[in-house]
Amino acid sequence: MALDLIAIRRALHQIPETCFTENETAALLLSHITELIKDRPDVQVSRYKTGIILYIPGKAPVKTIGWRADMDGLPISEKTDLPFASRHPGKMHACGHDMHMTVGLGLLERILSAPRKNNFLFLFQPAEEGGGGGKELYDSGILNPFRIDELYGLHVSPEWKPGEIATKPGTLFASASLIRIEFIGKPAHAAMPHLSIDPIVTAASFIMAVQTVVSRNLDPLAARVLTFGMIEGGEAGNAVAKSCTLRGTMRVLTKELMDLGHEKVEKIANNTAATFGAEAKISIQTGAYLPVENNPEITARFIRFARSYSGLTFRDAPITMTAEDFGYLIHNIPGMMFWLGVGGTEPLHSDRFNPDESVMVRAVDFLEKYFTNESGDQ
Repeated sequence: MALDLIAIRRALHQIPETCFTENETAALLLSHITELIKDRPDVQVSRYKTGIILYIPGKAPVKTIGWRADMDGLPISEKTDLPFASRHPGKMHACGHDMHMTVGLGLLERILSAPRKNNFLFLFQPAEEGGGGGKELYDSGILNPFRIDELYGLHVSPEWKPGEIATKPGTLFASASLIRIEFIGKPAHAAMPHLSIDPIVTAASFIMAVQTVVSRNLDPLAARVLTFGMIEGGEAGNAVAKSCTLRGTMRVLTKELMDLGHEKVEKIANNTAATFGAEAKISIQTGAYLPVENNPEITARFIRFARSYSGLTFRDAPITMTAEDFGYLIHNIPGMMFWLGVGGTEPLHSDRFNPDESVMVRAVDFLEKYFTNESGDQ
């Protein structure tokens, strides 16, 4: 009996869990996986924290094909009023990971339905939403024995119509760096500013100066974003603060630009602090969210097949400045990601995000045919 993908997706949607706490989610997935592999003693199941890895040996393998689906939800209170809305207060599958997992299960069922030439590996990965789960899992070495040759993943998007798929060779998603800078000065009475070192003035000067990283240090034809969206400092309006903290993000399209941007931000922060006699404490976290740079050869094969497939409509995708820790995985393993259109009027991460579920079966049909073709099983 075939899996009921809509029922599975709705069950997953009701139990969103955030980074590395996806225990109920993993249990639900394992209940289906256990049933699917009950007659396949050759399938190897491994665990990394809340993540699940399945390895299916092929009959005459020339490569190992990997499929990744992320598992975690977001700390967002759902407001869809759906009968299968989140049962976990303050948490929601607002980025479509419930659909990613469901498509993964559907594809797993199809791959298990007949002997396959190549090896397949399915990775249900925790902690994509800010937890860098892909990096942590990869760096643990748990994937090393499987020697994945090609790794694939999808991301649903309301920007595309239901049944459209979109991708491109090269950079699809940007990198994401989290920047925290604390300027430490010397407090004093506001009426005697000459006795102080003002960290808020220092921070203000830095905010203006750091815009040159985008306007004067990076190629004007290269997409890039540098935004400081949070500033905290001071306890009273009539006192010079002791410290001022900035938090922001930088997003660029290649690792080279990312490294250059980090260097410039750090240098400007230190130089600005020195100018005002303050101290700068700088933290830049980025390693888990490298650009999603699709392998050109793998992506070209995928696009050729997608253009010839009648069940979905292929579109050329633009670059987006959103980020995904899948970028770290395919920085180390050749691979590619594509968008799956799900329609709707609400964007990703909206508390009213409500995608078209019907596209899941069509996506599984497409992927089964693509991977059957890739494995030479036709």
